[in-house]
Amino acid sequence: MIVQLADFKRQLKDTEDKILKLVSEAGEDILADEELINVLEQSKEVSITINERVIEAEKTSIIITAERESFRTIAARGSVLYFVIADLSMIDPMYQYSLEFFARLFNRRLEVSEKSDHKETRVELVVADITLNFYTSICRGLFEKDKLMYSFLNTSSILRKAGLIDMSEWQFFLRGSQNTYEDRPNKCDFITDKIW
Repeated sequence: MIVQLADFKRQLKDTEDKILKLVSEAGEDILADEELINVLEQSKEVSITINERVIEAEKTSIIITAERESFRTIAARGSVLYFVIADLSMIDPMYQYSLEFFARLFNRRLEVSEKSDHKETRVELVVADITLNFYTSICRGLFEKDKLMYSFLNTSSILRKAGLIDMSEWQFFLRGSQNTYEDRPNKCDFITDKIW
């Protein structure tokens, strides 16, 4: 459809250019130039036809965009899972997964996941399927000691994307409190500022 719209717009531009060329080359009496009048007549018909097709194509484009947006949840989950998998190489350099591997696995899950005629149900089924099957597939290649970390990264990334963990909570978890608590008295005699 995008190619078709571009072609229609190109045809309109070509027609406009041809008319301008003929007008610039026309003599003093433009109305006497029969070729120019014929081209203007043809261009009017072409312009009307193309404009109708452009309007129809734009309506179709709006419908397609709305349909595509209804599946954005699947793409967002896929994005979260991909970046978790890509970050596994920071845990152990042996965990290298290519985008090609991810895309093949993702497309496979789209094909074999449970089907539904109801769009929202289908989206939920695909999200659940890709989440579980990516976890299962990736865990097969992880050391036992790293599986819990992978589970945590998946869960925390999904919750952060959903807005259930905000950035201040995440930063607190990663870095701890910004407070030094220097203004409070130390009631524990075994905690000191000095290291022996």
